[in-house]
Amino acid sequence: METQTRRIVTLAKEVGFCFGVKRAINLTDQALAEHKEVTILGDLVHNRRVTDALEAKGLRKIDEIADQDTGTMVIRAHGLPKLQIAEARDRGLEIIDATCPIVLRAQEAAQTLEGRGCQVVIIGDANHAEIKGVIGSLENPALVIDSLDELRAAKTSHRLRRKVGVIFQTTHALELCREIINELLFMCKEVQIINTICRPVQNRQDDAIDLAARVDLMLVVGSQTSANTVELAALCRCHNTHTLHIQNAEELFIEDFDWAEEIGVASGLSTPEDLVEGVHRKIADYTGPKIAQNKPHASRYVPVGAAH
Repeated sequence: METQTRRIVTLAKEVGFCFGVKRAINLTDQALAEHKEVTILGDLVHNRRVTDALEAKGLRKIDEIADQDTGTMVIRAHGLPKLQIAEARDRGLEIIDATCPIVLRAQEAAQTLEGRGCQVVIIGDANHAEIKGVIGSLENPALVIDSLDELRAAKTSHRLRRKVGVIFQTTHALELCREIINELLFMCKEVQIINTICRPVQNRQDDAIDLAARVDLMLVVGSQTSANTVELAALCRCHNTHTLHIQNAEELFIEDFDWAEEIGVASGLSTPEDLVEGVHRKIADYTGPKIAQNKPHASRYVPVGAAH
């Protein structure tokens, strides 16, 4: 008779919504309770469960500000370019600004560097909503870089100037930015840096990395469209090749973890805590034997692609 096996499941110190996401959801819920017509340009946060719940309460997503003439518009947690906000106000819309305060500080940092005569260089994903908002807060075009190849291409095409001011996408990992910074210091005459990486994000990343290094299997829970979750999984994968990015417990199968004895669980910033708890519970409730031969090759965990 086979002995029942209880897996050791360790949650990261902080899972579920970050402060900025909680604030954005609370502001939107309040707007929906107080106003008849509430719209939003884009998604409030990058989690379908969250956005579906808000839309069920009456939040209406629009594609263009020109699509709305009356009512209240919520600005998403990632922010919007200032011209779009001005357009909404000019059309008479009441604005509820749910932009994360840390994202607003990144916009202000970019404006400070521009005011010093620097070419603003943003280390981050040019397609991310937050970066579009930062670019839209500036008077001059910014250079967005997310790899050494992109930086070298900018240098070769003379798009990189001699005096630059650097900020970071707030959810980026400093560990993944160091090579770009080192290369910039070599290429440019003057480099000014304002660290706009969110400290709570950095703490979560450091904790998840530490946990990943100590367990057999690392699970990162969050939407495939959440850039910070995709990046967190990539960071964990650097320290534990057996790292799996899942959106919920339904995407976790018994054979994914029955070979492991110790399992770590972390989450993205916009992942509801109950989704993390569902993953935890599914593993904790399983008492089947450890099946070593089910341990997959690390290539099983290669991501299908980065999300924006």
